[in-house]
Amino acid sequence: MAEKEKPVVTIEAFIYGYDDTRMEYDIAIPIDDPFMIGKPDKLTPYTQIRLAKVMRDMKSGYRIKCEFCGKEDARENYMTTASHLHLPAKGEPGWMGRPSPGPRLTAYIHGVCRMNGPCGKQARGHGDLLGMMTMAPREGPPDEENYDDTVYPKNGSCAGCNADASVEKTLQRCGSCKTAQYCGSDCQKVDWARHKKTCKWIRGSRWVNSKQEIKVFKENPNQNKSIVVPKP
Repeated sequence: MAEKEKPVVTIEAFIYGYDDTRMEYDIAIPIDDPFMIGKPDKLTPYTQIRLAKVMRDMKSGYRIKCEFCGKEDARENYMTTASHLHLPAKGEPGWMGRPSPGPRLTAYIHGVCRMNGPCGKQARGHGDLLGMMTMAPREGPPDEENYDDTVYPKNGSCAGCNADASVEKTLQRCGSCKTAQYCGSDCQKVDWARHKKTCKWIRGSRWVNSKQEIKVFKENPNQNKSIVVPKP
């Protein structure tokens, strides 16, 4: 079966920055084994692994300031999810008496300067709130002492070299997904072995500034405007 014919997990991902800015992504992850559909115990780890892979592209998509202090660039990304991976295949009956939209997931991602500081504590608080609303388990360790001092690449840095200095450059976006950014062809070639698969999963991407003005990088024909989503 060709990849484009496979059923997919639809993901709406939001990376939040300071002053109500955010990047929005529409992701479609092909499901290799259709028998996983309707079995969240199998589809959940399958989706999580692939979401982690495409996260590198999403993180590269735009430079943002820490959502909570606004003083430093975001480096770490704290994710909580609202999952509907239990749903049957798209179009099948059984979803509130209507055709199912298919298995889907919403990812709320907080751009944070450091998870082992006060901004990380606020991000975990948002995650706890969402968890109570959705009855989802906590993702990641609960206390700042469980996060080390590892310095991660900045959001908006080159997806190839990940250099901090690259956020100051005019980077080149992948011509297909319009998301992953690179210093130039050399960095893109270095990353291609990884990106050639995740590139196909990105269906749309948009930047929303503090005035809620939208800049579309890749237009998704099924979602061509910003989704109004309350911040968790």
